[in-house]
Amino acid sequence: MMKRHLWLAVALASVCQFTAVSVARAEEIKVGVLGLFSGSASWWGTEYRRGLNLWMEQNKSKVGDDTIVLLERDEGGVNPQRTRQLAQELVVRDQVQYLFGGSFTPNVLAMADVVNQTKTPLVIGNSGTSSVTLKSPYFVRTGFTQWTVSVPLVEYAAKKGVKNAAIVVADFATGYDAIDAYSETFKKAGGKVAVEVKVPLGTTDFSSYLQRVRDAKPDAVFMFMPVGPMSAGFVKAFKERELDKAGIQLFATTETMESDLPAIGDSALGTITALHYSPFLTTPENTAFVKAYKAKYGPGALPSIASVSAYDSMTLIAQMIKATKGKKDADKAIAAVKGYSWVSARGPVSIDPKTREIVQNVYIRRVETIDGKLGNKPIDTYKSVVEPWHISHPEVAAK
Repeated sequence: MMKRHLWLAVALASVCQFTAVSVARAEEIKVGVLGLFSGSASWWGTEYRRGLNLWMEQNKSKVGDDTIVLLERDEGGVNPQRTRQLAQELVVRDQVQYLFGGSFTPNVLAMADVVNQTKTPLVIGNSGTSSVTLKSPYFVRTGFTQWTVSVPLVEYAAKKGVKNAAIVVADFATGYDAIDAYSETFKKAGGKVAVEVKVPLGTTDFSSYLQRVRDAKPDAVFMFMPVGPMSAGFVKAFKERELDKAGIQLFATTETMESDLPAIGDSALGTITALHYSPFLTTPENTAFVKAYKAKYGPGALPSIASVSAYDSMTLIAQMIKATKGKKDADKAIAAVKGYSWVSARGPVSIDPKTREIVQNVYIRRVETIDGKLGNKPIDTYKSVVEPWHISHPEVAAK
């Protein structure tokens, strides 16, 4: 550990004299992009790239007189060591002023040392674990936390009469956040948790887990699975094993993403989810965003939480560049976005000055057939949701 820190300090000192003039001129500002561009989770990288490139095209890669250059690096999966190395190389060798990305929590946490020592703002596109932003004063999150979407989901279900629920989650950090958020919120609403089930990552056969749910005889299931095969597999298995016919409702968050719905098929119909975005929002801002997205990527393409996050992250980075007049000044850059607000395709958003978490609407959505295809139609809105974990755990956040 000491050797790595020493190497980084020496390397930084060696480049400072060469970067002082170029940064001061602010002619070209480099943004390092870390994403999953290969492997089973490459959907995240593809959607990041699309959101970033759409922003760059619409803004001609410029903020005032400064030109933005994106340097893309592949995290290569859940690989903290590789991600830390890539972040270090981007900052020290490639001299980026800002970092964007991080698809999963372990990778984001691995960058904390680099970000803190070099004072390089990292705009986090996705990491559902609430405590992440406590690891660095230079972390800002434009994605969402599992708490942010889980609390409105449970409140909605309780309002609709759910009294007894099972919780089924993937067995990793964000899944544990989902358990805490679901159970704490549900108990406050007067509900009873019948059973908690943890499913190992990579599971394809859900029969034994769903049998435990059936045996517990709940009114509903609150679920969390990572976007992709596990989400699609669980929703399909839920319907195939006829838990719905046993009177059990399914409530979810990211598990019916438009990208997964073709694989899930009609099994997803009627599923209620809570999320901070739907491509079927009818606001003027989202209508324009979807139109631009389709014009660039094809008439069948739809934006997602990842592409919207990437686009909004560039909006945030642009604000930092304006505030610092293109110079490398992380403290001033972060100060400039605390409390900053704008209207996104997802709705009105702002950055909480205390936590550096995004404040945003959460939409209750129902899977329906829309224009001949399955999609998540918004049916209710929880406005301006402040990240709930930081509110309910002030003793941890204060440390």
